[in-house]
Amino acid sequence: MASSLPILVQISSLNRFRLFAPTFPRDFAKCPVSLLNFVATNWLPMSGSKYLEKFDAIVKSFSRADRIALCHDLDADGLSSAAVAFNAIKLLRGKGPDLVITQRFKTVQLLPESVELLKRKKIQKLIVVDFALDQKPESIAQAKKAMGPKGQIIVIDHHKKYGAKQPENVFILKPQDFSKIEPSRYPCAKLSYDLFSRHVGLSKSSWLACVGLIGDNQIKKWKPFVKSEARRHKTGIKELLGVMEIISAVEVLSPRKLASLLRLLIKAKGPRQVLKSKFAKYAKLLDGQVKKLYRQFNSEKEIHPEQSLVWFAFKSRHNIKSAVINRVSNRLYPDKTVIFVQDRGDGYISFSARNQSFKVKTNELLERAVKGFENAGAGGHVPASAGRIMKKDLPAFKRRVLEFLRGGRFSQR
Repeated sequence: MASSLPILVQISSLNRFRLFAPTFPRDFAKCPVSLLNFVATNWLPMSGSKYLEKFDAIVKSFSRADRIALCHDLDADGLSSAAVAFNAIKLLRGKGPDLVITQRFKTVQLLPESVELLKRKKIQKLIVVDFALDQKPESIAQAKKAMGPKGQIIVIDHHKKYGAKQPENVFILKPQDFSKIEPSRYPCAKLSYDLFSRHVGLSKSSWLACVGLIGDNQIKKWKPFVKSEARRHKTGIKELLGVMEIISAVEVLSPRKLASLLRLLIKAKGPRQVLKSKFAKYAKLLDGQVKKLYRQFNSEKEIHPEQSLVWFAFKSRHNIKSAVINRVSNRLYPDKTVIFVQDRGDGYISFSARNQSFKVKTNELLERAVKGFENAGAGGHVPASAGRIMKKDLPAFKRRVLEFLRGGRFSQR
């Protein structure tokens, strides 16, 4: 072990890398993997860049006097990211954000009531985690107007870059800006944990980063980190998975309770507090519905061999598609494109797509398939994405998907 230390010194001395040192000695003593592998996967080397320097400068400027708001996505990675960011902000300035915005439904834009809150609460700095606000430049403009000319927006996200020009006092940071890791493999909870750990010790929140990794199906990529931090918190992957399932179940069955669940995640010292909470019942309720829909899928699915596509359309008032499609794509069809189409009876069709092999860019496939439709939107990651269209456009949407996949337009090697 001693012979490896000079290598660590050599790596950390290079300007290209930054290591997270606050908890290194304790973690290193517990870690069963090699030193270099542990360093590479737990204290991710971040190549020095102007983006990281700008993030550092913004974070160092946080003060108790600032009016700070935090907005987040609604899935397991989104809530975990928000909990990590909340705890980091509290450590940085001695108190948490002045406002936490948990929106009514999953979207990549700030809803009108969210923008109004920014104005009413006189927010000066808005931190957004785990959704691609750059996909909706008009939403950025609305938030800027509500906050005034000195208002600052910071987006920490791991979706693709949409090329929107960043207005003054708007800073969008993604893995592409400093890392070679494919962004969908770097969930936002881990990204937030790594970024804020450059400034404060977040070891008490590391289990939350693990929940986000599991939620975005990236446990394999970060397994040494997850194992190490599970040991730190005297828990296991099964319990971390249980927390992820509770968040997903509340998102599906009772999304209005997500704000309350987030408050619990922020305060919890580990997974067991969440597993023993009043929210645990939702995971059991959802499991029964998932099993029922899974059986329906097996009898009603459409297989399109030419497109290497599995298509399934169903009706349900609960937004259950993501919970089932993850199971289907991981267990049954990891090498195919799987698309679930859900009719919730509100005049709209919501859909999710998966391709765990990364051979098809499902985010770009769906974005292109809804282009030009009224009141439509889509986005996400290469292996996992989602969107919504009006019910009248479903036949055209399906035709486009079949055509694009037949032509291999969104395939990648």
